[in-house]
Amino acid sequence: MLLLIVLAILAIVAFGVGLTIHWLFIVAAVLALVWVISLLTGGIGGRRRA
Repeated sequence: MLLLIVLAILAIVAFGVGLTIHWLFIVAAVLALVWVISLLTGGIGGRRRA
């Protein structure tokens, strides 16, 4: 769960800076996509549903 929070914070920071630097905006989009996918799949290294 901590990893998901860190990914979300990195995505928000990169998005904010990315408004001025275009390639960071692309990095922010990739980080946000990884965060959403990991959130939907139950997190990285998280508990599995039985």
